[in-house]
Amino acid sequence: GSKNCMGAVLLIKAKRLGTLVPTMPGPDGTRKPEFMAMNPFHAVPTIKDGPVVVAESSAILRYLATRYAPELYPVADAKRRGYIDWAMDNFAGSLYPDVQATIYPCLGYAPPPTIREAAAKTAVDNMNEYAKFCLREKFVGGDKLSIADYKIAPFFFCYTHPFLREQGKVECPDRVKRYVQDFLDACPSSDMLSSADGFSLKEMLDSKRGSPGGLQLAEVSSVNIETSDVLRLKAVGTGKSKIYGVPPSCNALSTVLLSMDLDCAEMVPAMPGNDTRTPEFLAMNPFHAIPTLKDGDFCLAESSAILRYLASTQGPDLYPSEPTKRARVDWAMDNFATGMYVDAPKTLYPCLGFCDFPADTKDVGKALSEKLGQYADFFLKEAKFIAGDSPTIADYKVAPFFFAWEHPVLADRCSVLVPSRISQFNKDFAAASKATGMFHSAGGFALKEILDKGLLA
Repeated sequence: GSKNCMGAVLLIKAKRLGTLVPTMPGPDGTRKPEFMAMNPFHAVPTIKDGPVVVAESSAILRYLATRYAPELYPVADAKRRGYIDWAMDNFAGSLYPDVQATIYPCLGYAPPPTIREAAAKTAVDNMNEYAKFCLREKFVGGDKLSIADYKIAPFFFCYTHPFLREQGKVECPDRVKRYVQDFLDACPSSDMLSSADGFSLKEMLDSKRGSPGGLQLAEVSSVNIETSDVLRLKAVGTGKSKIYGVPPSCNALSTVLLSMDLDCAEMVPAMPGNDTRTPEFLAMNPFHAIPTLKDGDFCLAESSAILRYLASTQGPDLYPSEPTKRARVDWAMDNFATGMYVDAPKTLYPCLGFCDFPADTKDVGKALSEKLGQYADFFLKEAKFIAGDSPTIADYKVAPFFFAWEHPVLADRCSVLVPSRISQFNKDFAAASKATGMFHSAGGFALKEILDKGLLA
């Protein structure tokens, strides 16, 4: 019944790679000592492949594809991999909150939103926007399945169940219905979405509905899709790429630092809002967000996707090709995104002036301090950096946030206390990256320059 788990489960079954070990979150499952020894963050999905352990759904999909199913995440095609990464990360950041507000209440995992119709409208609008860009072709990035499809299909499958329309008020778009039908036809293990001894997504939704419901699927002929290879027509540039963003955005700054150290791109100032809503910007990134990279005709967004693309094309040592090391990098990046980045809007962003301080900012800050300690105890226990004695893209991902959270204004206003291991990481990263001067000075817009003003307020 876990949609985050289902992508990995479907892929493992489709490729006959292993078996599912039923594990429930909580004291009788993910909190048991033997599970905590594998994943101290006590979350599912977690896979064990011989001596290798990987957690976080997207990291697991990347590991499985890299080791066992490269056709789902093609190593030799940096553009297609980048597009797949963008689609996965955009879903996690933009559509997953809709899942929590619509699907989870229908399954009994969460209370319903105050106004169900409003939550449903937001979900439908976001699905339409996502489908218009990411599902122009039959699947994400082409006419064949990729790991992005395994990531998103279980969620979209739920939206085709009649209970989501009746109870959740969600009218599933026709393009999503067609996509789900195509996925069911193409994925050898898709039967698990409908039948799993009472624990499949359909069976659980049927149970909550009180009676079986037929899925709302679109006929193949009712929805038009692109038949040409959209990405093949996008030529990469021959000079430096451009990264659109601003220095106080930690997400943008991670990509800018890497591009400066690799001397492969230049930053083009772009503030969220007016700068990202122009026709020119929307042509690059219809989701109007920073950072956005432009490399010739090829455009890419989402900070982790850009970091992977830059490393793959310009600095391969920063994203190790060996599957076990790469899996650690991916797990560290995704764990940060799901575990600590969610606290930035209530701690770091108010201190930077991006929003007001919420009432619970100090409680969030104290909880974040504990998370930082847990992260350091696991990912920074054995070496100077996350995957060894030199930085990888995972270190570039977290470095701007770790630097900012150590600033004294975060302790003063939000009760964020950075562990000594994180402080040492900040020193080591500053010594390893030539570009970290941008943390301190950027014409008044550097992280330190802005946060220093908060101490004087």
